[in-house]
Amino acid sequence: MPRRFGFSGSLLLGASLLLATSAASATTARTILHNGKIFTSDPENLWAEAVAVRGKRVLAVGSDAEVLGLAAPKTRIIDLGGRTVVPGLNDAHVHVLAPAGSPLNSPADFVPGPGPALPEVLDLITSGASTTPAGTWLVGFVGTAMFDDAQANRFAFDTVSPDHPVVLFAWTGHGTWLNSRAMEVLGIAEDEPDPFGGHYVRAQGSDVLTGEAHEYAEHQIRRKLYALLSDEELVAQYRRFAGKALRLGFTSLQDMAVGLPHDRALAVLRAADLPLRVRSICAPLSPGEGCEAGGDPGAMVRAAGIKWFTDGTPVERLACLSGSYADRPGWSGTFNLPEEPLAAIFDQGLRGSPRRNQLLFHAVGDSAIGRILDAMEASGGPDAWLGRRTRIEHGDLLLPSDIARARELGAVVVQNPTHLGLPHVFAERFTPEILGDVEPLATLLDEGIPLAFGTDGIGDVMSPFVDLLFATVHPTRREEALTLEDAVIAYTRGSAYAELEEHRKGTLAPGFFADLAVLSRDIFTAGSPEALAATTSELTMVGGEIVWDSGALAPGGEAR
Repeated sequence: MPRRFGFSGSLLLGASLLLATSAASATTARTILHNGKIFTSDPENLWAEAVAVRGKRVLAVGSDAEVLGLAAPKTRIIDLGGRTVVPGLNDAHVHVLAPAGSPLNSPADFVPGPGPALPEVLDLITSGASTTPAGTWLVGFVGTAMFDDAQANRFAFDTVSPDHPVVLFAWTGHGTWLNSRAMEVLGIAEDEPDPFGGHYVRAQGSDVLTGEAHEYAEHQIRRKLYALLSDEELVAQYRRFAGKALRLGFTSLQDMAVGLPHDRALAVLRAADLPLRVRSICAPLSPGEGCEAGGDPGAMVRAAGIKWFTDGTPVERLACLSGSYADRPGWSGTFNLPEEPLAAIFDQGLRGSPRRNQLLFHAVGDSAIGRILDAMEASGGPDAWLGRRTRIEHGDLLLPSDIARARELGAVVVQNPTHLGLPHVFAERFTPEILGDVEPLATLLDEGIPLAFGTDGIGDVMSPFVDLLFATVHPTRREEALTLEDAVIAYTRGSAYAELEEHRKGTLAPGFFADLAVLSRDIFTAGSPEALAATTSELTMVGGEIVWDSGALAPGGEAR
């Protein structure tokens, strides 16, 4: 059975269900899916056999007999054949876009390993330069082997690629390397000053850049890279991503286009006209940068929320800790946001509707999380923040000593379960005292902290079912594993709560958006981890419209 998902202001009150059922009896369904195993994400009423849809919303959920009674001669009736249905999955933390270029490799080639060492990186660059015209952007991915090699810099890359601009991204999204040609094309000077919230690595004893950039310095690089792409190219990326996402049962994306100006991100999204819901979250490069917010209730594209990066990750040792890294004594990472800008960010967060101005903070290290909670207490405490649902993105080191005040301040944790699959990295980076408290999941639910899930994918779709697998086994701390029911709730109702939309979506109940996925297997009895991870959607519905259909339900899915 699921733990208590203590979302304040729960929508599924008994009275509303009775009223919705009464209203349903007075009308008929356009589509009915029956003979299924319907998981509703309502902890008080988890299971049903059938669901009826009228217009964009769920009309009724219940037994086959109850729901089939709402059929009319023209109702489309889909026999699920015992298949499992879940509310449409909502990726609460994703980066849809990625800079373009000629790919040198893929993170899938090495994650979760250390990735290519410098000699292999140079071989990849050499191969890419030899097979593409001069001036072609070469794009590669690297891991911890690069972070730990002081010789991995633009001067080494220049020896094999003086005429091709090269950009290498850490697979974590935190860490970027350029060669000299790339710096020249992007207009980055040899002694470029550090921007707000970030830094360039410099040659020892000088101001000369090595080509390595972190945090807001790399966000600046991404902005320059996106400026090289046309709107049409970005539209194509969004459409390609959406098509793949629907096949995995996603019906909502909460997109953080880091580096892309928010007005352009919105223009591109609206031009893409995607068949799923997208919340576009602003990721400004400084506190003075404007962020559009708005969108009609129920609009397919909605602009809301402002994301800030307080630290990095443990992989590159930039997550901000209260103590030292176990494998680098005396070093505790960095906190990106200076005191005065941080205060201004929280002042901004208290203005206007929380649905528009919700604050989201990438915060991994315990010190970073603690400083965010400190700032919330200093700017009004629970009275000011409880209903605003400030988000802690990742929250890997939300320690027991801070959980109570996070709850009192109304914080929401958005975790990415694939991050749980790095126990070897954590064992190297953290002292035993810290390691015993990393990545809480079950504890968060037990302590009343709202929990949502996202993939943290960058440029490509990641499977939510792999996330569900990690959440239910938790390789780093088995005692923090969730039940599968709780994990699915986090990916549906929890993600809707995290964007203040739980009154419209995330649950299969009368009056909610008819966003759902018919799964390729019963994930609740899938048996092997491999089976769970291989799950896909056979039919995906958004707002009552079938937007992906594998054909697996035919002929039972034909109208009658």
